[in-house]
Amino acid sequence: MHRILKAISTPTAKTSAIFYIGNFTNSIFRYLFHLVLLRFLAPAEYGEFLSYLSLIYLLSIPMTTIATVITKYVSEFKGKEDKVSINLFFHHILHTFTPIAFLLSLLLVLFSGPLAILFKAQAPVFVILGISVFISLFQTTLNSYLIAFQKFIFQTVLGLFGVVITILISIALIKVGFGATGAVIGQILGGIIPSIIIFLKLKSVLVPKAVVKNAPHISFTSFMGYSFLFALGTMSLISTDILVVRIIFDPHSSGIYSSLSILGRIILFGLLPLVGLVLPIASHRHAATGSAKSIFIKLGAVITLFGLIGAGIFSTFPELIVRMLSGPAYLEVAEYLPLFAFTMVFFALSQFITSFLMATGKPKATLLLIAASVIQPLAFVLTGLAISHIVMVNFFLHACLLTSLIITYFHLSHRD
Repeated sequence: MHRILKAISTPTAKTSAIFYIGNFTNSIFRYLFHLVLLRFLAPAEYGEFLSYLSLIYLLSIPMTTIATVITKYVSEFKGKEDKVSINLFFHHILHTFTPIAFLLSLLLVLFSGPLAILFKAQAPVFVILGISVFISLFQTTLNSYLIAFQKFIFQTVLGLFGVVITILISIALIKVGFGATGAVIGQILGGIIPSIIIFLKLKSVLVPKAVVKNAPHISFTSFMGYSFLFALGTMSLISTDILVVRIIFDPHSSGIYSSLSILGRIILFGLLPLVGLVLPIASHRHAATGSAKSIFIKLGAVITLFGLIGAGIFSTFPELIVRMLSGPAYLEVAEYLPLFAFTMVFFALSQFITSFLMATGKPKATLLLIAASVIQPLAFVLTGLAISHIVMVNFFLHACLLTSLIITYFHLSHRD
């Protein structure tokens, strides 16, 4: 008993608890946003929105890459109390990636017409998404600094504020006839205001740019490559099924599968706040002491326990959960919900192990994510394009990915 009390009273444990509780609360409100949309939009319209959201995930791959790099390096700089590098890294990131973000935005605007035809959507949405890609570089950079500084209480309150703004704006725009487009606009505007507040919070640390005679050399080329692969694999695995269903199936079936996806992701939303702790805390601990094994054991055990409890509840009461959260129009997804819930547990654990290995200088595990993301669409085609087949493919794919990552972790740990 004394050991348990000692373990949960450490600064890391307290910080982790604050981060998890706060982000879990924000996840509930983010999920509430989707429940509101399920009530305000017909299945076909909700399928349209989730296809937009899946496209946003794919477009955010460069930004997710940048976020991973910033979180890892700034956490290490903070662990070493290197304030100069913290400041210069901010300006280096913006100088390096602003042209890339601008190019991506421009391409999305120019090809808005063909994309609208492909995804059975509206061209103006892709213009809006193009503008948001450019803005998201600054949002991503600021959010990542906040996480690396472990300002978890401030981040929680601000995240909750942003979600509330998103819901209110989206409802207002849907009510006046914008439909799924209004939900996209609401989500984008709901992220801009919190980013401005974060900048004001960190302004004294980030600007003006530090002037030093011998500026430290910051090289992250190798880690950047693996971060990109991590983002590419992650976003592909979470988006490809939605986009395939949107392109191949009719709008109603797309909406039904989208409902299944968002219900199953309750499990993922509940676990990702814990997964998000890995990179900043493990990087900080590894830089300061050379070992972060205790972080892996404690967080891994908690994620596994919470995931199994959540998936168990979803498997026991699938029809009740669908009826309560999505409504009777989506009851046909109940038979697939148990399998999808466990798929999300496997996915969260895979993200956890990969993030830990990246934080401790073993980023090659991201190659397994890439392999899974390549296999996924091929498996959809080979097994036949039906919703039941897509659910089964995802389940076995994520189970194999998790098994491979567990074997990789123990192999690398034994070698060390």
